[in-house]
Amino acid sequence: MEIHEHYSDEARIQLSFFSFMAIALWICFGAALSFSIAFHLVVSTQIHIEGSEGDVFWFASLMYAFLGFVFSVIGAALIYPIYSFWCERSRGQRVTGKFALVKRE
Repeated sequence: MEIHEHYSDEARIQLSFFSFMAIALWICFGAALSFSIAFHLVVSTQIHIEGSEGDVFWFASLMYAFLGFVFSVIGAALIYPIYSFWCERSRGQRVTGKFALVKRE
């Protein structure tokens, strides 16, 4: 099998639902983790937590991260039809970066 590649720095793409969700999962995970850490740092510097209350606070921080992740993923799944409609109207989403168009023969 021979592979031919054509490189470019600009492309028009329309992601499938699964590709869209794969990217959204990483973004949602990063956002939830960042929010949880920021929430914990801001609140823990404002109050002093002792004993079992500290454990409950850690649990609450993790639950906020988990819930943020879940609701973000649900939001990404719900927004996909709008993304798909927009890409159909504008003949794909214009993106820049390094791309290789792979043609397998």
